[in-house]
Amino acid sequence: MTIGLFIAILLIFSLYNFSARRNATRTVENVSISFLNLYEPIISEKNVNKLLIQNNREFLNMPLEKLDLNERETQLRNYPMVRAAEVSLSIDGKVEAVVEPRKPIARIMSVPNMYLDADNSLMPLSAEYTVLVPLVYGYKEATKDSLFELLNAVRNNAILKATITEVRLSDNDEVFMAVRAYDYKVELGTVAMLEHKLKNYKAFVAKMIKDNGLQDISTIDLRYKGQVVVVKK
Repeated sequence: MTIGLFIAILLIFSLYNFSARRNATRTVENVSISFLNLYEPIISEKNVNKLLIQNNREFLNMPLEKLDLNERETQLRNYPMVRAAEVSLSIDGKVEAVVEPRKPIARIMSVPNMYLDADNSLMPLSAEYTVLVPLVYGYKEATKDSLFELLNAVRNNAILKATITEVRLSDNDEVFMAVRAYDYKVELGTVAMLEHKLKNYKAFVAKMIKDNGLQDISTIDLRYKGQVVVVKK
């Protein structure tokens, strides 16, 4: 081995030891939390911070070599308000957490009350926030896909999202909806031909608003193909 090669190896080994000793003395300096796709709050930054710290008062002074990022990430992902989470460590000792909360699209009126989220999965209510979403009565696992289709159609249309407040499922799986500001009910039937039924409904309501006639209606029946049947008060 030449002297030059020996010196080079020695320098590399010395730098490695220096870096290892330096990292062993470095500690967590700060925590940064950011949210993805946060339409309505369902979990607070304070709560995320609590999950990260895990009641460890000395977290901010914890040596980096003792910090288990996978454990912290798993802790966040297992929290029922969280859809996805990533935890990383910056070069300056900052713990960075990126959290994607779950998104409720309906509140299931059962015992106990629950939310249905944008992935068509049930989730508990948030202890921190209340989300304004349609109330659902008569939820059944067997019809959750058809309900999910309806709820998505409602939330993806500005007019329906602003007016539909309640969905009721009968024992034979027919759908009834209640609206904001008026006391009429909408009888949808099944979700078959849903797009066509909702299109007819929106056209009819627009005409009735123009004619100032909605307050005289008790039921709007959409069950029949190509027509809207109205029951007046």
